[in-house]
Amino acid sequence: MHLTIVDDLEENLELYKDVLEADFKLKLIQQPLKLFEYLNDSKTDLLLLDFHLPNIDGFELFRKIRKTHKKLPIIFITGDPSEETMINALNLGAVDFLRKPVSIPELVARIKNKIMTSEKGPTTEEDTIKIENFTLFCDMQLAQIDDKKVQLTPIEFKFIQLLAKNPNKIFSRDYITNLLWPDVHVQNQNIDTHLSNLRKKLKPFSKQIKTIKSRGYILRI
Repeated sequence: MHLTIVDDLEENLELYKDVLEADFKLKLIQQPLKLFEYLNDSKTDLLLLDFHLPNIDGFELFRKIRKTHKKLPIIFITGDPSEETMINALNLGAVDFLRKPVSIPELVARIKNKIMTSEKGPTTEEDTIKIENFTLFCDMQLAQIDDKKVQLTPIEFKFIQLLAKNPNKIFSRDYITNLLWPDVHVQNQNIDTHLSNLRKKLKPFSKQIKTIKSRGYILRI
């Protein structure tokens, strides 16, 4: 797998080289505008793009790349903590958005996953779950309510995927706990916390996620 990385800091590129060259063939680019010259003559499987760049911001660079390379998977990586930046990146068409610091195993896994997903071709109906105005994109762990895209955490995604795949079926707290945290003892309030966050993210669709006293949770449609 070939990976191209754009970052204006030389020390960051050196770090990427040290930790990623065992898993990928690398092209490291420090001057963002030189990326176009490289892409015109070479092929890469994925672009890892730092968001904060000199002379051109990540969004503007992304738009320019898309004019000539419409199918190239692009992952943004940034220290910017704002949810707005993440949502804007995903709305533009980025396949993922990573916040620094990120563990090396997670970074490698996400890059490989997005490359393999891209090689499979466009998302199929099996990769999506659609219920009324709600769509769950399983390959991206991304939900959409009408035109609003919502990035989910891995726990939130597993929770809503279970309910959306099995509408009108009640799942007990014990079943969901074992699904989300296998072989790990967790407090019951962990489910409540994640469900509360999920309901906030998925409004107004989340009104259909019901808590059945003493029995569990259900998605009623």
